[in-house]
Amino acid sequence: MNTHIKFHLLLFLLFSIKLLGGDPTFKSELFKSGKLIYFDDFDGELNLDFWGQAKGKKIKDGILTVGPLYKSKEVAMKALKRDHHLGLEPVAHINLIPEKFVMHLRYQFAKPELTPGRPSFQIGHHMINLGIVKDGGHRIKLPDGPSFSEPESEMALNRWIGLTIEYELGKIRVLVNGKGKTYEHEKVTIINPKANGKHRFTFKGGPECTILFDSVRLWDCE
Repeated sequence: MNTHIKFHLLLFLLFSIKLLGGDPTFKSELFKSGKLIYFDDFDGELNLDFWGQAKGKKIKDGILTVGPLYKSKEVAMKALKRDHHLGLEPVAHINLIPEKFVMHLRYQFAKPELTPGRPSFQIGHHMINLGIVKDGGHRIKLPDGPSFSEPESEMALNRWIGLTIEYELGKIRVLVNGKGKTYEHEKVTIINPKANGKHRFTFKGGPECTILFDSVRLWDCE
């Protein structure tokens, strides 16, 4: 075997080992199978298909950091030629969310304290809200529906949050740091009529916030 063939065989073996070691096994309470459509540990270039624009985002040491687009109102207004949606808080979207999915996500809101309505994590744009409770834990608020609190999850600012979401219309399973349950309700939906069939997650940090992402796995499910 010549040196050229040996080199390419070695590259193939190394790639295969990395893939086998990193590609997670599908596990779900709601679904029997799923196709892995996005898998990221942020050790390469930003996937713009899932994250949209690169501005305000950077990857370093395996962490995706999202900050505000502009530091001051004056600078933003001058650049954008408007007085609203000025990019003064960090905002991130994960796009291309399937209608039935399992998501594993590790993220953090780095922020001195909770502020009114912030941080905000929307499962489906302006749909299901997953929020940090001031006294500890998390709360799930359904669109035009009830809320469910889970105080034992230890969701908090400035801590890494291990999140698992399993979703289909009418049913959602949410685990934060391994704590949570499955909720069945007619208001469980990520379908926003104004989104033209495009589903996404939306993270909004508010003032003095940086949003950090460590890993993401997303399956399209049957």
